[in-house]
Amino acid sequence: MSEDQITKNFWFWEFKPKGTRRTWMPTNQYQEDLIRNLAENLQIVRSGMPNGSRITITSGVRAPRDFDRLRKLGYQPSETSDHNFGYAVSLEEGTPKYKKYGSTYNFSIGAGDCVPHGMKIEDFFGMAMTKTKAGLCHFGQVIYEYSPKTGARWVHFGADPRPFFASHLIHFLGRRQFLRSIDGGRTYQVVLA
Repeated sequence: MSEDQITKNFWFWEFKPKGTRRTWMPTNQYQEDLIRNLAENLQIVRSGMPNGSRITITSGVRAPRDFDRLRKLGYQPSETSDHNFGYAVSLEEGTPKYKKYGSTYNFSIGAGDCVPHGMKIEDFFGMAMTKTKAGLCHFGQVIYEYSPKTGARWVHFGADPRPFFASHLIHFLGRRQFLRSIDGGRTYQVVLA
């Protein structure tokens, strides 16, 4: 494998922030470890897809400027998104997230928004949940998302927090593992795998 290849089917450039060159590499060791963890688990899902299938990562690492860009496009990104891949993010005073986490959120551990090719997205989502539930791969979150404004559909994979955080911090963060949003991220419903 080349220096920029992580697994059989994933490379670092697939997780790069929007607007950066294909030669992009993680900016620090922590970010590299987060991307490797996510890619290794995505490879398990990818290997379970039918022959000839593939996955496109439509959003990986998000730089702070991406929050405003996505809002302008009609999406509802979270300031505490795992897409921040270890970047510290300022939170607005007086908001519920500020009251919970303080002025800075430091707990983003990596996420990739994925679109399958060669497999229905609903089946892809179901397979990912089944593999995660069976312990074959490890994700903190698997979320089916649909934006009615753009018609886009994708599955959000949030990295497993257990290799990086203590159990009491994971409990404090309180993430739901399997979710669905059909309104561009405004609301989420828990999905039972």
